[in-house]
Amino acid sequence: MKLIVQDAPALKSAIDSIVCLVEEGQIEIKNDGLYFRAMDPSQISMVSFRMPKEAFVEYSIPEEMKLGLDIGQLSNVLARGKKGESAELSVEDGRLVIKFAGEKHKRTFKVSLIETSERVQKEPKIEFGNYAKIRADAIKETLKDAKLLSSHVKLQLTPEQFGVEVRGDSGDLKAEFQKGSSEVIEISTISGARATFPLQYLEDMVKATNSASIVTVNLETDKPLKLEYEVEGAKVVYYLAPRIETE
Repeated sequence: MKLIVQDAPALKSAIDSIVCLVEEGQIEIKNDGLYFRAMDPSQISMVSFRMPKEAFVEYSIPEEMKLGLDIGQLSNVLARGKKGESAELSVEDGRLVIKFAGEKHKRTFKVSLIETSERVQKEPKIEFGNYAKIRADAIKETLKDAKLLSSHVKLQLTPEQFGVEVRGDSGDLKAEFQKGSSEVIEISTISGARATFPLQYLEDMVKATNSASIVTVNLETDKPLKLEYEVEGAKVVYYLAPRIETE
């Protein structure tokens, strides 16, 4: 196996979209790219990751395989890759080999593989009929505001706006992003939707975004949230269970 990414920090950014929720798991190396899917330890959220072979300058595998990895450790090692260096992944003697190569130097790390569950989680079967495409920075800043007041946020979608509402013991917040504004790329809904979610998970899910990222928020009333975006050629999808509120 030989997988090479031209820009080492780009691979770190892509993997960080996993490690924000899951510390270890099984990466599937298939003919068309890398796949990873797992529930977080609390079992209320899931991450589904795909990095297609086109994101690599070289993608060569003798056969499809599965590698059990400490994703947190992998992220820490990838953090040592510098701008201008490539990152090469291979397997040798039961370990993942990570080589960083610059113009006239090379560094090689070897990371032990771990035993993980063979069971690959299935994505929830939910029909989503409502979504909004929002600039990531707008979501990040709003969640920072919300964190001052509560540990949960209500997301709301109408044909004309995407909203975030917080009601806490110390105060309330209502943020509204109108259709056609610079923060809202697209809204698609007929009857609207709303649901409440734990704020910390939402913060973790958008952590790997950059200033150019567009986040698609798929929302159904009192059902799991589906949140997706692209990062450095990879596509990541998250699911998050709602908090069911009683009147």
